[in-house]
Amino acid sequence: MSNKERALSSVNSSDVSEGKRREERTGDVEELYRNMVELSPDSVLTVDTKGVIISCNAAALKMLGFSKGEIVGRHFSKLGAVRLSDVPRYMKLLGSVLRGKVSKPIELAFQRKDGALRLADVRVNLLKVGGKTIILATWRDMTERRQMEREIRDKNEQLEAMNEELRTANEELQATEEELRAANEELQTANEELRETQEQLIRSEKLAAIGQLAGGIGHELRNPLGAIKNAVYYIRGKIANSELAQKEPRVMEFLDIVDDEVSSSNKIINDLLGFSRVGKPAVSPARIEGVVDDALSRLVALEHVEVVKKLDAGLPEVSIDTDQIRQVLVNIIMNAVQAMPEGGRLTLSARERNKFLEVGIADSGCGIAREVIGKVFDPLFTTRAKGIGLGLAVCKTIVERHGGTIDVESRVGKGTTFTIRLPLKAE
Repeated sequence: MSNKERALSSVNSSDVSEGKRREERTGDVEELYRNMVELSPDSVLTVDTKGVIISCNAAALKMLGFSKGEIVGRHFSKLGAVRLSDVPRYMKLLGSVLRGKVSKPIELAFQRKDGALRLADVRVNLLKVGGKTIILATWRDMTERRQMEREIRDKNEQLEAMNEELRTANEELQATEEELRAANEELQTANEELRETQEQLIRSEKLAAIGQLAGGIGHELRNPLGAIKNAVYYIRGKIANSELAQKEPRVMEFLDIVDDEVSSSNKIINDLLGFSRVGKPAVSPARIEGVVDDALSRLVALEHVEVVKKLDAGLPEVSIDTDQIRQVLVNIIMNAVQAMPEGGRLTLSARERNKFLEVGIADSGCGIAREVIGKVFDPLFTTRAKGIGLGLAVCKTIVERHGGTIDVESRVGKGTTFTIRLPLKAE
């Protein structure tokens, strides 16, 4: 054999060996793919273009419950696992894939051989194998997942229902709390009204008692007090320039004390009689400026007090009983002066406000303690050693009978302000 022939023979042998090795490698790859498909957890079926099942893996057999002989070679629509109602959807899906369109996963129901109804996520792809067109269908059992989703959805709905019930219960609880709060406020209001009613009843009882006592006691005490005062006047006149007055100067001091105490007693009697005789005011138009000046002119011992008047110009006339209102101003001014024993400032003001004539009397005295300020208008309440606590009670009665109000504000160590409001009437 020539060298050329030997070379050709060697080349042919090499090509044959390479071809065998290529076939062996292809066979190995195909075997690998078959094993991969067979061992896949997803169910894999191949179908020809007419819908006849060509092959299936172990997962498909397990999922459907059929044997391989019951599946391979049969049209998918004839397989008991496919419901007749779903056949049109399968055919539409196959047609779409054969036309070259990319298929989207769809969820379909199927029936196992044992009759159990399952759900699967189906994905379909077109393959070219050995010049033939086949369809690869991958099924994934979604029954348990959908069941879990339904259970989760049901649980969520139950939780939402429970939350709604809790919200409703919370709203009802809030409504109940609001009702209880409202009931508590009503009860507090009722208690406050009851307390005010009791205070008014006590005040009325005090007024009735004072009224019964005032007339008789006033007249019974005025006569002996008048006699004592006259006697003191007579004795002072007889001994003023006598030897006794010069030797015993304290005799005249004691006579002055007796005279002062008689005057204090007369004031108490006048308060009693005045309180019991406060009647309906005889009103007539008057200017408050004149009433203020008249009240100041009737007071003495104002030398140590600075009097400041702040009366607005052009104030309208007000319908009042001038004698009674003057008495109110005198009583309050006297209290203010007594609250400033070391001197201070007395401010009298008047202005028109909200259809009322507002009169203010302010002092810079010792003030009234917070715990007793609410009682200053009560009959028989007083913080002074002398007096029986009727002056402010008389003031309140007079102002209220005029249809007005009287209020007090005070700060201990800073002073006190009384505000009288009298209704204005059209001319």
